[in-house]
Amino acid sequence: MKKSALWKDTFREITRSKTRFLSIFAIILIGVAFYAGLSATGPVMNDTADSYYDEQNLSDLHVFSTMGLADEDKELLDSVENAEINYLYTKDVILSGTGLTSKVYGWNENLENVNTLKIIEGRLPEATDEIALDHTSNYADEYAIGDSVTFNEDSSDDQDDVLTERTFEVVGFVKSPLYIERSNRGNTTIGNGNLDGFSVVLSEVFDMDIYTDAHVLFDQSSQYESYTEDYQSFIKKKTNDVEEVFSGRPEERYDKLYEEIETEINDGYTEIEDAKQELEEGRQELKDSRNEIDEGYADYEAGLDELESEEANARAEIENERDNLNQALNEVQANKNQLREAQREGTAAYQQLQAQEEQIIAGLEELDNAENQLEQELTASREELEQARVELEEAEADYQEGLEEFKEEEAKANKEIEEAQADLADAEEQLAELEEPEYFVKDRTSNPGYEEFSENADRISAIAKIFPVFFFMLAALISLTTMTRMVDEGRNQIGTLKALGYGNTSIAAKYFIYAFIATSFGSVIGLFLGYWLFPNVILDAYSTLYNLPEAQTQFYWNYALISIIAALLATGLSTLVSVRLSLRSNAATLLRPKAPKKGKRIFLERLPFIWKRFSFTQKVSSRNLFRYKRRMLMTLFGVAGGTALLLTGFGLSDSIADITDLQFGEINLYQAIVTEDPNATESEQQSIAKTLDEVDGFEEQLQSLQESVTVEKDSEMRDATLLVPDDKEMFKDFVVLRDRNDQSIRYDLKKEGAVITDKLADLLDVNIGDTVEMEWEEGETATIDIAGISEQYVEHYVYMSKEYYEQVIDEDISYNTSLLKYEDSINEDELGEKLTEEDGVLGITFVSSIKEEFQDSMDSLDIVTVVLIISAASLAFVVLYNLTNINVSERIRELSTIKVLGFYDKEVTMYVYRENFVLTVMGILVGFVLGIFMHQFVLQTAELDVMRFVDQIAWSSYLYSFLLMFFFSSLVMIVMHFKLKNVDMVEALKTQD
Repeated sequence: MKKSALWKDTFREITRSKTRFLSIFAIILIGVAFYAGLSATGPVMNDTADSYYDEQNLSDLHVFSTMGLADEDKELLDSVENAEINYLYTKDVILSGTGLTSKVYGWNENLENVNTLKIIEGRLPEATDEIALDHTSNYADEYAIGDSVTFNEDSSDDQDDVLTERTFEVVGFVKSPLYIERSNRGNTTIGNGNLDGFSVVLSEVFDMDIYTDAHVLFDQSSQYESYTEDYQSFIKKKTNDVEEVFSGRPEERYDKLYEEIETEINDGYTEIEDAKQELEEGRQELKDSRNEIDEGYADYEAGLDELESEEANARAEIENERDNLNQALNEVQANKNQLREAQREGTAAYQQLQAQEEQIIAGLEELDNAENQLEQELTASREELEQARVELEEAEADYQEGLEEFKEEEAKANKEIEEAQADLADAEEQLAELEEPEYFVKDRTSNPGYEEFSENADRISAIAKIFPVFFFMLAALISLTTMTRMVDEGRNQIGTLKALGYGNTSIAAKYFIYAFIATSFGSVIGLFLGYWLFPNVILDAYSTLYNLPEAQTQFYWNYALISIIAALLATGLSTLVSVRLSLRSNAATLLRPKAPKKGKRIFLERLPFIWKRFSFTQKVSSRNLFRYKRRMLMTLFGVAGGTALLLTGFGLSDSIADITDLQFGEINLYQAIVTEDPNATESEQQSIAKTLDEVDGFEEQLQSLQESVTVEKDSEMRDATLLVPDDKEMFKDFVVLRDRNDQSIRYDLKKEGAVITDKLADLLDVNIGDTVEMEWEEGETATIDIAGISEQYVEHYVYMSKEYYEQVIDEDISYNTSLLKYEDSINEDELGEKLTEEDGVLGITFVSSIKEEFQDSMDSLDIVTVVLIISAASLAFVVLYNLTNINVSERIRELSTIKVLGFYDKEVTMYVYRENFVLTVMGILVGFVLGIFMHQFVLQTAELDVMRFVDQIAWSSYLYSFLLMFFFSSLVMIVMHFKLKNVDMVEALKTQD
């Protein structure tokens, strides 16, 4: 038999029942769009991030050490095959004027192949006095292109030792794939302990002999998608390979460095000894000069005395001889005068006297000559002595000048020797404390925001696994109601087709094709709408947290097939159930109208004290509610389902909203975590304590040990943090260990047993009294008794007393952190700056920063809950409209009858609305109960391993769900009011016989 007429009738049915067709279309569209869109959002987020990483050549590994990377390290790393490696100079600095911290990268064009910078504004530096800044609000609010940036001279990181420039001109703003999170840039050892951003200068600005960092990008990594298990396995293997390359390097470098330092120390002592010897030689030379000068002065004085003595003797001798000669001359002249008086002048005696007189006069002349000669000799001797004196004075002046110069040089040399000795003492102390360098090979998870972004995508994927199931269940219910009504309306037509010889399969095909077309169109449009709308909306919400491009939406065949099959099953099974009973009947039965249901007394009629108080319309409405039980149950379940979805969405938002305040306000009571050097001296620890005591508003400090451990039970393993406080009584002021179900129960740290957090206990399926195996990163293991299970919402922790720790680990405890409590009025930036200046402090983390970052993540997830609520509200509206429309369609003869009897339009509307109102309220109440269970189920399914949601629904959520459903019900009735006004009563009351 030709079936062209049947096909035509099928398509005509679509045009005749556009509202019904659109109801199925809309419910499927919403369900498919929600499932496909929400399911695709997680992969789209990961794919968008992966594309960005590939485009910007994000490095797979970050290699660095506590002593930098020497040439030997570079040679070892270069031996890694199929890898592009960038070697960098970096330095953490403080920017003058603003106090902002920055990690300065040395950049050149050869570094473009790994971690490619994306220029947002301006350009990259081209001269040594130019700088490009991180495109973060911290910098954008303070600097603009053309401004000057100066590195603080007081920075505790001694950047002047390695940077040839301190002042730069801002020439651009850039983004780096290393920092996908907008706010978090990691920690630093300067300033307040938090990095505010990064900056880029030319490599020539750095005056360093060794590199500080190396970033490795493997050629094969682009073959794997980030965040997938394949990529993680690949990177884990590569990480092990690189670690193996450096396996013997710490000991080798330690030995070489030890030898170099020891040689420098020995050379230093040799130079000190040489300097001392040189000083001693200079001192001896001055001493010899002093002695020569003193001897010269002594010889001068002796010569002067000798000259004066010889002069005196010579003059005395001359004077004595002159006196003798004068006396002899006087005697001769007297005798000569006597002879002259005796006139004996010619006598021989006179002649003899004359000769004696001449001889004496000649002697006197000789004495005068001798005296003159003496004067000449004395003058020459005096000049010689004077020359000697002048030379001695010059020598004395030279000596004094040399002495002063020597004293200055000696003081300078002694100071240098003292400094050198102090430096050598420090060097010897450092040599004694020298440890093997640590080499770190970090994968992408160490980049700020990288792992958090994946966790956010995982949260959405977890919600997508369960929430849409309820959408499809509700869609199936509405489809069942709609198709049942369609089959009931087509009883006569089915009977006619049967009478004409059409088989059950052909007749059923009409309804299946009807449902299939509505489902197909709804599915196709829902797929494209969902794949485009949900990822874009949700990723746009996350754009406030992450530096990522727009969502790279794509078509996922797996989700498409699942959603289409689910939609077809929902409508197909509903159609099968609806048409099955009618097809079992024969043509004669189907051609007769259905007999109306027999009226029965309802329960309220058996309660006369209530029933008598009902008006006529109230009694009719009450009978109608319980007379048509299927209609009542369908409406009840439809409203309940919509309410449950709304309540679950609002409840999920409530569960997320209080996590931050509970974790960081009621459980963790401390404000900061100070990471200390385990090898810090006692004086350094005392200095830290003194610094804290001087801070106005500081309350308490508690030393603790924090280590990463792996907890295992029956092959189920989870990573956790071990926390061991120094004082278990004081610990109560820092962390509240309480039972989640009964918060009055508090746990103390005892000498036997540890307290673990509840999420960890759930994952390992352990209770108080059980034991677990705990493994440290060094490979040590211990069996731990569980003495308590405490409330925790973020991460996994194991708490134990130091007595129990020393018992299970069999060694003395060494603390590496301190928990701080202080008043809210304390300026954390100033506190961070003071603490990071301490030698014993490695870093400081403020709980406020952790809280802010976590809250930002929760706020973004809150956007997802808004999407859930809007989707649930849309579905709820369609459900209510469809159910109400079916209700009106089924009762069109009844409503037309009461209109003929004189009911006004408003009364007719209230006649229907009264029943809908009761069913809506009943459905909402049932939906509240169902929503509570759905909420708990969604929480258990959507929770990540390292997080627990708060199992709570606020009273406001019940109110919002009630008001929304009531609003939708009222809105639908307003639409129905106009439909009822335009009912063709004559057509509706025509007989069906």
